[in-house]
Amino acid sequence: MILSVDTENGLILIGSPPKALPGILDSVEIGGALSMESSSMQGSSGATRTVHGWGDADLSISLTLIDDPGKGMSRYDSLAKVTGVFKKVADDGGPELYVLQHPMVSAWGIRKLLFSDLKSVESRGKQKIKINLQFVEHESTVAATQQRQTQAATAQADATEAAVQEPRVSAQMQRRLSAMEARLEQF
Repeated sequence: MILSVDTENGLILIGSPPKALPGILDSVEIGGALSMESSSMQGSSGATRTVHGWGDADLSISLTLIDDPGKGMSRYDSLAKVTGVFKKVADDGGPELYVLQHPMVSAWGIRKLLFSDLKSVESRGKQKIKINLQFVEHESTVAATQQRQTQAATAQADATEAAVQEPRVSAQMQRRLSAMEARLEQF
């Protein structure tokens, strides 16, 4: 499913042809963190960290829903519409995958997103609802690259180990073998 963010006009567009979601765009936030493992060694201070690369990126879109008397929609009607869009599943029964078109998303190298969370907040005395749509990167290009690098490193380590296990022939033995080959060629 195609999802577009129009930050200039404050719109979120979904589908093809694109339809505007109700609400006013507040912000788009993307974050990512290193994937690492910490372990402490007995007798030493601090922890040893092993870095495993980058984890999947998280993306958050914040919207404000207000009453729209011109369209005959309350903020609650808008919330029901947004909830209906993101709670549905794909035709194959699995979760819907989204391709978000936005320059910041492209800069991060994110290709596909999986919708993961929807939160709504209404404050006392305010006639608006703040919603937050959460997505997580799916099939990240970074993960695929890291997997290829790990496979290449494993293959190189295996090749190095195999080379170490091969019998070594001394320089003196190589000269004797060459001399024997030369005599055999004479016959």
